[in-house]
Amino acid sequence: MQLDHLAVEILKKVAIEPGMPLKTLCERIGLPLRNFYYRRTRINDWLAAEGLSPLDCDAYSGVRLSEDDAKKVLAKLSEIHIRFYRYSADERRDNILLHLACRTQPAFTQHFSELNRVSRNTTLDDLRSLKQQLQHHNLNLSVSKKHGYFIEGSDLALRLAIQQMFQHALKYADHQAEHRIMQTLFTHLQRVGLDIEDICLIVDRELSHAEQRIEWAFSDKDKRLLRYMIMFSLVDTLTGNIPHFTPAQSQFLRDQLACEVAASLNASLSQRIGLQAVSGNTMFFTLLFSASKRLIPNHISIENDVRLLRAVRQLIIQFQALSGVYLQESEQLESQLFSHLGPAIHRCLFGMPSENAMREEILVRYPLLFRLCRRIIVSFEQEYQIIFCDDELSYVVISFAAWMDRRPETSEQHLLLVTEGGLSSTAILENQLRNLTILPLHIERVSASQLQQQDVGEHVRLVVSTIALDIQLPAHVRFIQTLHMLSENDKQQLRLMLEHNIEATEISQLTETLVASVNRLAPQLKAALHHEFSTIISQFMQKRQHRTLALAPTVNSRALFVNFTSSRSSWRQLIRKAAKPLRDNEIIDEKYVRNIVNNIEREGITTYLTPDILLLHDAPPSGVTEGALSVLKLKSPLSFDLPGVMFMPRIIVILVPTKNLSHISLLETFNRLISDDDRLERLLNAGSLQAVNAVFTSID
Repeated sequence: MQLDHLAVEILKKVAIEPGMPLKTLCERIGLPLRNFYYRRTRINDWLAAEGLSPLDCDAYSGVRLSEDDAKKVLAKLSEIHIRFYRYSADERRDNILLHLACRTQPAFTQHFSELNRVSRNTTLDDLRSLKQQLQHHNLNLSVSKKHGYFIEGSDLALRLAIQQMFQHALKYADHQAEHRIMQTLFTHLQRVGLDIEDICLIVDRELSHAEQRIEWAFSDKDKRLLRYMIMFSLVDTLTGNIPHFTPAQSQFLRDQLACEVAASLNASLSQRIGLQAVSGNTMFFTLLFSASKRLIPNHISIENDVRLLRAVRQLIIQFQALSGVYLQESEQLESQLFSHLGPAIHRCLFGMPSENAMREEILVRYPLLFRLCRRIIVSFEQEYQIIFCDDELSYVVISFAAWMDRRPETSEQHLLLVTEGGLSSTAILENQLRNLTILPLHIERVSASQLQQQDVGEHVRLVVSTIALDIQLPAHVRFIQTLHMLSENDKQQLRLMLEHNIEATEISQLTETLVASVNRLAPQLKAALHHEFSTIISQFMQKRQHRTLALAPTVNSRALFVNFTSSRSSWRQLIRKAAKPLRDNEIIDEKYVRNIVNNIEREGITTYLTPDILLLHDAPPSGVTEGALSVLKLKSPLSFDLPGVMFMPRIIVILVPTKNLSHISLLETFNRLISDDDRLERLLNAGSLQAVNAVFTSID
């Protein structure tokens, strides 16, 4: 009894997630409903042959197996012999790629058809698809009558293509895909007379040795990947193929701590197979080791690690400066970014693709945060002379998003979106909402009738609706009615609602306190007063938000201070001059300025908006509830008398952040100004305070 790939997937899903609705099950697998019923008969026949009960498909309880049968099914699926398994298109391509890459004998269409147990036409389709896939690695799939199919291109590019295939199999495929990889490698190693057990012992011993020498533990997945890549490299070497590296790449790898253990591994394997050790394999093994994930060691003393940790900390500082979000106790975030960015540098330098299955979801859920990270990663890219693709950057974005979610004031905000339009107009409105703030948003789309029938949970912060709602919302839930396209006023109101985090519990506690007080005098009015007080407090909060909105940054507001100087004083004096309006208005004290100066003396210049604009700040001052910005335009570029600092800004910006994030809109307004090329040029060329003020008054 045969089970094809989709039948196996159906059984796995049902066994692991019992009770899933049939429609959801088919959507998860990408299977038309009619195809499920076609396979259901085969599945039930297979279950009967195994002495198990058939699938139970019920409109209310979903698709399920009994609990005992589910465990038995998973055990049986793990034992299915390879000849009973029908490969998916991806699995067939991977099979062909690995057999071609091992290159121990000519391979023709018939060979691949027999290998994958499919027709000649299916094999030809698979080969065309594989050819397109290889082109992304600068490789080409060619064919000749004498030698059959073969891959053309650099040996390094081919090894990296195989590595990506192995990574994908270990990350997304089941144990059968890994079993095929292992058996294919074992078969080719045995053909050249090598003892598999002996080779495995050498590889495992050297991997353990590597962990001890370079002081980090490989994850189980990375260890398996390293094992298979080392075995493939052996096959590749025995067929006369050695990867070559540019002088710059070789020097970079020689500077890695893993180079010494890679040389030991290469020497041990070369001795075992009776070949002279070649530097190309040492370099490749170094790349494999150093591109594996690791956490920050307890004691950082390696120069490359010190450099990377410093770059990670500067990345966090720049994130805080541009987002206005301060990440307290960020050691674990440093560790997480260190763990990702170290291997990411290697991937970017050596053209090792990194597939991120969450990339599209991250782009949709965190558009503003993604753009922010795209800006701050520039200095990191310049430090290491690399370019981050969207897949790599998505990992950085999700790291910051997850860390923000840990703090109450920056945690994910739950919104209910009520619309009467179609899917496209609703999607546009949802996208506008996500582009309002860097804060993570969970947006749930509901209809007006659904909202009337369900209780609004304590976790919901805000209801945004395009229609009038004839229902009473809880006191802690804010409400705004808007059109399908947000107006500028709507955007500002919504941003204030989201970022000025007035806790729902505060409103509720105040209401309860007032009701309890009055209840002593008029117990019979408790219910009515509870509703009345909730309404009054909510209206008060809305008025407070309107007042805050009225404080939009202008030249004359307390939030923004603009000055001009022609003085050629020292950088310390000019920073104090830039901060003077903030001190005069008692927004900051001398300690705030001193901390900024000390940080520059200790760390150098770590935050700037452009090469001409220096952004400086410290942690949010205690008691400050409104953000502020002081801008000092210099007539002459500022020169720092610090070693290694070539930065010569023409504008100094002092930011005063707040813990309640009220400064974000102010910072975004300033960012909007400097993102306008015409305004920025006028600001940089301004030769007087009057000219500087003219630029700021033009902000809409």
